[in-house]
Amino acid sequence: MGWLGKNKKAAGQKLNNAEIYLNYLELMFGKADVIRRMEAKDCGPAIHIFYYHDLPEKGMLTAITYGLSIGDHPDWVNGKCELMVSLNTKDESWGMAAAFFAGQYRGEKAFNYGSLFTLDEPISPESAMSGYFVFAPSFLERHQTTLVMPDFNIFFKGLYPIYQEEIEVYYNIGLEAFWHHANFDMYNIKRPQITT
Repeated sequence: MGWLGKNKKAAGQKLNNAEIYLNYLELMFGKADVIRRMEAKDCGPAIHIFYYHDLPEKGMLTAITYGLSIGDHPDWVNGKCELMVSLNTKDESWGMAAAFFAGQYRGEKAFNYGSLFTLDEPISPESAMSGYFVFAPSFLERHQTTLVMPDFNIFFKGLYPIYQEEIEVYYNIGLEAFWHHANFDMYNIKRPQITT
């Protein structure tokens, strides 16, 4: 029994959306090493966060949400989204921050590419970074970023940490220039700050 109960059903029985999602994650990445839960601001279903150690490479941690796509947003015409964060860390705080943003802004924010989400304090004690911006997942192939559900599609979106001091620069130069900046390292939680 996992977070959903049994995700395998007898032949002919229909899987619900959560079971389809779990099966997809297991097919793509194997069984999660850890699953955490966080309550959502709208008092709806909780956000779950799936942790995978040594993914995409040894020493890294990938965290993937489930629960953001349970909500609706006017901009979600072609599908809904879930969040992924992959970093050189073992600290689950990075995934919990993703779950927090999903639970805090479900139904309020579209989580479009370039969107920025910040906290008033660092996400983790191991880094001064306090927020994320949204872009394509770092290591998925294009065809892997969409999960076709019975009634809608789920698009996986990547989260990338940012320093509070970088936010003005980020808005000034834009996502593309920030992404291609010499100091930007998508997996490094202790990368140098981007100042210009």
